[in-house]
Amino acid sequence: MEIRQLEALNAIVTSGSVTAAGRMLGRSQPVVSRQISDLEAELGFLLFTRTRPTITLTEQGAEFYQEVRGILAELHQLESRVQGMRNGQVRPLRVLAAVDLARGLLPEALARMDRFSPVFREKLIIEEVVHEVPASALAEGRADFALINLPIDAGALRVHWCGQAPCLLAMPAAHPLAARETVRLEDVRNTDVITLLNRYRMRYHLTSSLVQATAGGARRHIEVGSQQTALSLVRLGLGVALIDPFSIRGVHLDGIVLRPIQTDIAYMIGAVSQATHELSEGAQRLVQGLHLHVQSCIPHYVDTDPSGLRPRASRKAEVLRSA
Repeated sequence: MEIRQLEALNAIVTSGSVTAAGRMLGRSQPVVSRQISDLEAELGFLLFTRTRPTITLTEQGAEFYQEVRGILAELHQLESRVQGMRNGQVRPLRVLAAVDLARGLLPEALARMDRFSPVFREKLIIEEVVHEVPASALAEGRADFALINLPIDAGALRVHWCGQAPCLLAMPAAHPLAARETVRLEDVRNTDVITLLNRYRMRYHLTSSLVQATAGGARRHIEVGSQQTALSLVRLGLGVALIDPFSIRGVHLDGIVLRPIQTDIAYMIGAVSQATHELSEGAQRLVQGLHLHVQSCIPHYVDTDPSGLRPRASRKAEVLRSA
């Protein structure tokens, strides 16, 4: 399997015909056709259904093309980086961040640090990801570090810092429970609820807590992919939602009331990187700056170990204070 064959496949899908693909690549139409035929012979299945004048991907071809797109994108990225290395450009700082953290908490911390001492010289790349991606992505070197919710199957990852804070109940400003200072989850019965798709680690924790508390009593149930979407639905009066205190950073809360809940439902986040790679100076500073920002702006935040337990020293101090 050759790169030129994959480029031919991509060009045909992009342009819609073999002839146009040849013009795009600077190759003759027979050359492009032969490259696709050779690729199909090697794969053992047809990539295209050829019905003149159109050419469409087969089901197997479409599935294979999805894989090819990622490979070509990484190759183009590598080519761009090599060109930058030739020109003496500084390697970009790359961060993976869970989508809800990438849109509020991370920009806040970055702006706060940038006012005093910028953490990157030329280029910063922030990639928003779903929650189960970073472990494999970091192992593949896609980023310097990741800002995600925990726990995570650490494996070859290094946890630089992590901690947790209690979740809040978000409700429309006109909701009857908005008048209370604190809310019991049991009080949400007979109310429409909004939860996060629960196939991700901590999301399952939030979803199950709210669903169990309203078992047999919730009128309607909406599942969404992000906490910011949940807040948009809450604002419009479509239900109540359990929200972590990290994801509300940078979000407009007009029309929304946030209340503490009597049941302590903690949400944990942290910064992780590949254990076998040392962070650059800029990445180290950003990791530390994020930690300081979280400590200073998230109410009731406490540092923990990756399992969710507080460090022994802080637990001992808390016991002494309560004695």
